[in-house]
Amino acid sequence: MDIQQTFVKRCIGVPGDHIKLVDKQLILNGKAVKEPYVVHKTEYIDSYRDNFPSEPNMRMADAANDMLNNHVVNGEVVVPPGYYFAMGDNRDSSLDSRYWGFVPRDNIIGKPLIIYWSYDASTEALSRPMMSLEHLLDLVQHFPTKTRWRRTFRLIRGYPLS
Repeated sequence: MDIQQTFVKRCIGVPGDHIKLVDKQLILNGKAVKEPYVVHKTEYIDSYRDNFPSEPNMRMADAANDMLNNHVVNGEVVVPPGYYFAMGDNRDSSLDSRYWGFVPRDNIIGKPLIIYWSYDASTEALSRPMMSLEHLLDLVQHFPTKTRWRRTFRLIRGYPLS
């Protein structure tokens, strides 16, 4: 977790919300939520990622451990005042509040408006603070084929979670 990096995640829970996942299905305040924006790229169910909150199967950030140890009530995470719960749309590959813990309000810097460019590159390559030579070569060689033209210059749409 590098606080200097900017992430775009969807706000799933606001203070007071109760959140859990059951076999990849988001349950918010006791109700299953339809999430047309979510992408699942794996067929299998991960014991932590997809049935959340549960016993972590990897090393967690201190804030995530605090969330799991101090903010779970009746098998649901309860978002505390001044914090939010965020998740990525690519749920099977997203490092988000399940792994970071809650997002402090002061860390939220804005709301995305438009996808100005969408490129199909590995998350690992994009997560490095500096652009690597490998990533630059990939861009030069595959710009036309890896650019997701159907997503480029699209407005970002919010969805009510009800």
